Amino acid sequence: MDIKLRPIRYFIAAAECGSLSEAANKLHISQPSISAAIIEIEKTLDLQLFVRYPSKGIRLTTQGIKVLEEARILIRHAESFRAATSAVKSQLVGNISIAFFMNLGSNYLSEIIRTFKEKYPDINVHIHDLDQAAIFDALSSGKVELALTFDLNIPKSMKTKYIASREPYALLPIDDPLAQQDEVQLKELVQRPFILMDLPYTNDYFISLFAKKKLSPNIRYRTTSFETVRTFVASGLGVSVLNLKPKSTVTYNGNKVVIKPIKDKVDPLNIVLIHYSRLEPRRIADIFSAHIESFFEAAS
Repeated sequence: MDIKLRPIRYFIAAAECGSLSEAANKLHISQPSISAAIIEIEKTLDLQLFVRYPSKGIRLTTQGIKVLEEARILIRHAESFRAATSAVKSQLVGNISIAFFMNLGSNYLSEIIRTFKEKYPDINVHIHDLDQAAIFDALSSGKVELALTFDLNIPKSMKTKYIASREPYALLPIDDPLAQQDEVQLKELVQRPFILMDLPYTNDYFISLFAKKKLSPNIRYRTTSFETVRTFVASGLGVSVLNLKPKSTVTYNGNKVVIKPIKDKVDPLNIVLIHYSRLEPRRIADIFSAHIESFFEAAS
């Protein structure tokens, strides 16, 4: 069995676009070329990769989903091989796709990428801001090679490297009496409306902080946006608990929040790097991983 890389790239593009015409536009080739490549792969593998829907595009079959995962791994290895053989004077070149837990991205991503590009200008970093569940899917499907996230419900199929730890803190309106205290207890927070960071696994973590003290927060609002939590608190709509601390206490609406330590013993969130255990990281991924470690060491 011999399948060339070009048809495999066409297959991946079609699967990601869900349309032969969109894949053709993305790759700047004709639609018949995409169709012929897919037919070639299906005949070679003796598998049906897509279900075709007239005027509605295409959808991967169950077998097609599995082939897509392997195809992405194959193309990544091919790109790694090409980068290694075309490197001149040990210059590092290539592409890498990285996922960031969305709140980590907004707090750290720009500086991580800026300082990395200063050192390795010929490595192109493609970023994906995702929630925890989407990160696991992106890694296992081969869409991304590495992810920076929190150690929440990480599957056994992922390999994990500890990066840093972030303690939870109370987030308060500036005119709340609790803002005048040196520390805040969880039992004081449950007496106020609570703004919950409502992302997969993240929401369970914040609720568990109270549950371990046999408390339950009075959840008034839920949001998947880190900054929306802050602006709601700044507007006096409630209090919250977060782990990441932006450099400024001024929120998007121009109001300020107050950050106070939590007096109770509470579990921190660990920031980790993870990758799919079936795929050993390339040299470029190892370099990016080491850069992230150095970045957080310098920031601590």
